[in-house]
Amino acid sequence: MWVFSLTRCQLPGTGCPYTLPATRYTLVSVHYHSSGAQLFFTTVGHGPDVVLLHPTPVDHRFWIPVADRLASRYRLIVPDLRGHGQSEAGPDPVLAPITVEQLAADAARLLDHLGVAKALFAGCSIGGYTLYEIWRTMPTRVQALAFCCSRPQADTDALRAKRGENIAKIRERGPADFIESNLATLIGPTAHRRWPQKVAEAREMMQAMRPEAIIAVQQGLAARPDSVATARTLCIPCCVVAAGEDPGSTPADMRLLAEQIRNCGYGAEYNEIPDAGHFAPFEQPDLVARILRRFFDSVVD
Repeated sequence: MWVFSLTRCQLPGTGCPYTLPATRYTLVSVHYHSSGAQLFFTTVGHGPDVVLLHPTPVDHRFWIPVADRLASRYRLIVPDLRGHGQSEAGPDPVLAPITVEQLAADAARLLDHLGVAKALFAGCSIGGYTLYEIWRTMPTRVQALAFCCSRPQADTDALRAKRGENIAKIRERGPADFIESNLATLIGPTAHRRWPQKVAEAREMMQAMRPEAIIAVQQGLAARPDSVATARTLCIPCCVVAAGEDPGSTPADMRLLAEQIRNCGYGAEYNEIPDAGHFAPFEQPDLVARILRRFFDSVVD
């Protein structure tokens, strides 16, 4: 495992401390505007463009260890999703849910900002859910898709109800309990046991997210569409990464995704990491980077 040195600064416009990961490569950080919000992204490396979309409630730093391992071959474009990290939630996040439709529109605007006509994409959890919407709305800009722990099914009624309960608790008591619950369920037992520093790093990212943005994202997740039918239209190279310790997007869910993609008549690579949880790329960056490097190389070579 590589060790990354860290520096501390402040999130712009807040009093929140922010840890910046140092890599072997130069990180270029920029802001752009989309639908009334100033959004942040960073790039690292040179080569074919790869967009990495992180899960909630963390930020772009989730992907930096993987990005660093890919930077010798690719240019990694790593944004903070709307409402996360250094990206604003929008004019009125309390009344406006942050939906996958909005996140896909933000991704399109980011490609426009960078002058990128077509890119490779990878996403984890809500980042992967956004990939389904990116495919629905701008398929000509997608060269390949890698889904990490991002099942195609919509929320069940029980999960929507649970999100509603979480929203009520955050409004009443703040996000502390929600964050600790997420740390317990999103990071697998193996990482908790072997790499406790990762839990601390994830907690820091989660604590930097404003409560109203957490609520807006939970509302958007509850409303996200079912994407099983969309998976059957994915006639492009696809990679599916499942995690054996993930209770949210189980290996069975991710195998379903791979099967639906294959029903389109196009192959889908399936990978399963037995000792990782929902945050698999963050927990096991070496292994996930090798999977993505092999997959992206097969597409661009």
